[in-house]
Amino acid sequence: MLTYILRRLVSVAVTFIVVSLIIFLMMHAIPGGPFDANDMPVSEAVRAKLMAQLGLDQPLHIQYLRYMWGVLHFDFGVPYQSPGETVTELLSRAWVPSLVLGGLGVVIGAPLGILLGMAAALNRNTWIDYFASTLATLGLTIPVFVTSMLLILVFAIWLNWLPANGWGKPERWILPIVAYALIPLATYARYTRSAMLDTLNKQFVTVLRAKGLSERRIIFQHVLRNSAIPLVTVFLPMFIGTATGSIFVEAMFRVPGLGAYFVSSIEVRDYPLEMALMLMITFMYCIAYLLSDIVYALINPRIRVGGAE
Repeated sequence: MLTYILRRLVSVAVTFIVVSLIIFLMMHAIPGGPFDANDMPVSEAVRAKLMAQLGLDQPLHIQYLRYMWGVLHFDFGVPYQSPGETVTELLSRAWVPSLVLGGLGVVIGAPLGILLGMAAALNRNTWIDYFASTLATLGLTIPVFVTSMLLILVFAIWLNWLPANGWGKPERWILPIVAYALIPLATYARYTRSAMLDTLNKQFVTVLRAKGLSERRIIFQHVLRNSAIPLVTVFLPMFIGTATGSIFVEAMFRVPGLGAYFVSSIEVRDYPLEMALMLMITFMYCIAYLLSDIVYALINPRIRVGGAE
């Protein structure tokens, strides 16, 4: 297991370097720059001074190596759109709303989706199964910005129960959390239903029933454990994807989270912030998949890690 983890950590480092190089080259391949005349009308002399001050007049490989050297020292530079703070300070400030709302959405939505999927699998071809399947399909097919608009229309405008947008008071969190929670709820409902139906049809379940084990013990000790393997693999990546901010949810509910900075950093060519956001997401996804694989192996000892017995 230790060898497997070390090998995966090396692959994480390689992936991190390759992704950083691709992002850096793509970022600079887009026509225009942070001090273009159309976006920022400054004189040529001022523009040249700014470019030299930020090191943007250097060859690309020099710029890349300097930036990555800073990353190794946890220095992600200064964002062009907020020069009064560092990128680290900006991300620390903007990540709180995304982490709170997205994290709570996954923590609430995933267990509800598992319960819904279990109910559907244990009551196959009944109204419970049809209801759960329909809800899961709608949750996966309806875009999140449409769901957000419906929540605002019903609960903020028609019923006037909750505020439509903003950040600060807990009542303003409810609608964004519901919008976030629908995604893991629908995903887990479908995964759980399929995994449990597949496990229930295994031969060992028939053997357990023939031995006289209670249905509750079969479900919770054997079926659910075997069905949990695919659920584990999607939880952490989904948590990372949701907790790092949704552009649509944060835009619809005017949440000052990370989602808005993904768009603005590309629009204004904010290279340090754009790189920092993408590197942060890449690193977190790599670690999430690494942890998922380790938990995957721990849940099912039959799985051979790296081909070892």
